[in-house]
Amino acid sequence: MYNRFYSWLLLIGSVVFVAYSVRAIYTDNVSPEWMKYQEKYKKLVIKRAPDEKTRNLAKELKVGIQQVYLSKLNQVDRCMSCHIGVDNEMVSDVDQPIRSHKGDYLKNHPPDRFGCTVCHHGQGRAVDIRNAHGIGLDTHWDYPVLPTEYMQSACPSCHSIGWLAGNGGEKVAKGEGIFRKRGCLGCHKMQGRGGILGKKLDGVGSQPIAYFPMAHVRGEKTVYAWMKQHFDDPRNIVPQSEMIADLTDEESILLTTYVLSLSDEEIPKEYQYREETPSVQEQPEDPGEAMYNLYCVGCHAAGTESVYDEVFKRTIPAIQNPSFLAAVSDKYLHIVISEGRTGTPMTSWKEAAAGLRPDEIDAIIRYITRNRPATGPKPFEFVKYQGNAKRGQEIFNIRCVDCHGRSGEGGVGLNLRNPVVQKYADPEFLAVTLRDGRVGTHMVAFGSQGVGLNDQDIVDVITYVKTLSGR
Repeated sequence: MYNRFYSWLLLIGSVVFVAYSVRAIYTDNVSPEWMKYQEKYKKLVIKRAPDEKTRNLAKELKVGIQQVYLSKLNQVDRCMSCHIGVDNEMVSDVDQPIRSHKGDYLKNHPPDRFGCTVCHHGQGRAVDIRNAHGIGLDTHWDYPVLPTEYMQSACPSCHSIGWLAGNGGEKVAKGEGIFRKRGCLGCHKMQGRGGILGKKLDGVGSQPIAYFPMAHVRGEKTVYAWMKQHFDDPRNIVPQSEMIADLTDEESILLTTYVLSLSDEEIPKEYQYREETPSVQEQPEDPGEAMYNLYCVGCHAAGTESVYDEVFKRTIPAIQNPSFLAAVSDKYLHIVISEGRTGTPMTSWKEAAAGLRPDEIDAIIRYITRNRPATGPKPFEFVKYQGNAKRGQEIFNIRCVDCHGRSGEGGVGLNLRNPVVQKYADPEFLAVTLRDGRVGTHMVAFGSQGVGLNDQDIVDVITYVKTLSGR
């Protein structure tokens, strides 16, 4: 009985082995995809040969798997098994995969030295389209072939963005310009500099598919599809995303191209060509403006009007509002930018946190205050009054809670419990703000020329506000 069981097991295993062997022979060896393409290519070259010598060379062309071993890159490319005419202009007018490579890229990137996947991605060892292109989760390949619109994302692995801007990498250079001008580093950190609301972007372009939540991605579940659709509508892809996006379709494609280039994969130095060519992208002459665009504009935009975010129920303050600039001191601005505002999206921007040096923060302040009114507000002279916190609470509960919250936690108005406000905001500054309001924001004038509070009322409210941190 024991021997009979193993005899049947051996017989079934043999049948299965033979079945798979026959299938492999007929699907992979008798007529694989690459063989059909090579035979078609051979016939075309023979037919189109300009002379007898070229024709005879074409006739001698052996059909077989084409392989390039790139020892310095530690990879094998068999892409030319299908893309057999990649370096032959005689087939520049035929369909892929036989057609020759467009442009003059191969002049400086010969396939025998660079291969294909270093620029195009895909699975170089594969010899069938599905696995070589690596598209679809069933291929188990994290880096599928890049679509044409994102192809330039591979270029910064070897070239500087500045050089690429004028040498065939215009799309990725424009994407970097959008990244810079839209203030992406206001929320994301890269190379130790930037905000903390979003994920770090170092190496994000070389992250595997599993790093990205694909549940809401439409169509192909690829990293580039995730990025493009996330830029189109962040919360449609990541429901809890706090990212603000207002991009055209072209801008989304260009930004995706650039972010895909943020790879942490090392390319050997002998492959790199990083001539230090200045970027042709327009850059502000004022370093403060350049840094404002990098780190601030993503949230504050022009900064002249406050914006209330209905989705996240918070107000983004108008930091370039004339009435604000007229009353605020550079010292207080430096403290706010350096320390941030705990409990709000405003991160600490000092060197130990977001990487900005004091002189860089000062440059941003000079840019923010460039249009500060020549004359300041009428002094309040807060020190001349004695405040009553209990009476101030009564007025606060009537006049202020709708915007600033029952305990000053913020809402439409700013969070008054914030440590920076509590510790560093000068009562004189707060009193002037309450008295005069801020044009272009939700903060109306509460003084005698506005809602009607007298100076003692204002002092009492400010006295109460300064107690909120202990409540």
